[in-house]
Amino acid sequence: MVLGGNNFSTCLGASLGAGIVRLSNAILMASAGVFLGTLIEGGKLSNVLRGGILPTLSTSALVPILASSLIVMIVVTLFHIPLSLSQAMVGAGWGVALATRSGSTVYSLLVLVSWILSPAVAFAASAMIERIILRLGRKVKDIFVLNRMYGDLTLIAGFYAAYALGANTLGLVVGLFPRNLADPLSLSVVFSAGTAIGMVFLSRGTVRSVADNLVGLNPSTAMSAQFGGAFSVHLFTQLGLPVSMSQAVIGGMSGAASVKQIVILNKRIVQQIVAGWTVGPLAGAAISFLLTKAI
Repeated sequence: MVLGGNNFSTCLGASLGAGIVRLSNAILMASAGVFLGTLIEGGKLSNVLRGGILPTLSTSALVPILASSLIVMIVVTLFHIPLSLSQAMVGAGWGVALATRSGSTVYSLLVLVSWILSPAVAFAASAMIERIILRLGRKVKDIFVLNRMYGDLTLIAGFYAAYALGANTLGLVVGLFPRNLADPLSLSVVFSAGTAIGMVFLSRGTVRSVADNLVGLNPSTAMSAQFGGAFSVHLFTQLGLPVSMSQAVIGGMSGAASVKQIVILNKRIVQQIVAGWTVGPLAGAAISFLLTKAI
């Protein structure tokens, strides 16, 4: 539920900010995308903590990882700061690894590199898409046809972003639980439903942060930002690396805006988000370390 409340904004917040879709329709679209992404490709992230960051993941280790991730996500959601659940959860895994003196340094370094590269990939992809779309748009003479084309493409991009979120982040959550505890299909259905509930009841604050406070978006910019961000997350999903949808979409917003030389308006919000990227994993690591030691 906290995942849906926090990360829904980075899937379809750009579309909402551009006035392309109603909130209720956006929630339905994002819910379907998350479910399909988790069901079809969520298994690619199943070994991030079990066999990746940690050599093994006992049932008792799930308690500090889940508890610390939940605490971090609740706090940042209350402050309307978009933050990736995967980053908080990876940080929690690092805390357990430190407390138990285990873990893979090589894989952890790969994750850190992917966190740096994912917004850069989204920036480049969104800028390229924006240039192509603007070039094609000049050939369309009817302004109504052009706006409808932008709107339809933006909705497709938002669905793609939700799909990538399900495949990457929710797939990571499903992969935490061994098969003898629950069937992956059942977990995908239950956790997707929980994500949808969070979108309905917990997402308004972070949606406003992304949609209204970052960039003066128009339809083409919103579409390019979401496509670029979703492409970046989907790419790293194929590599089995957990990345932040928040980072990717905001990197995509910056890339698309740079083509039109649009300046990010609210630097305070951007600073809060950057702080969340840093503090989130560190807080998750600290809390899980203390919980593991206490247990």
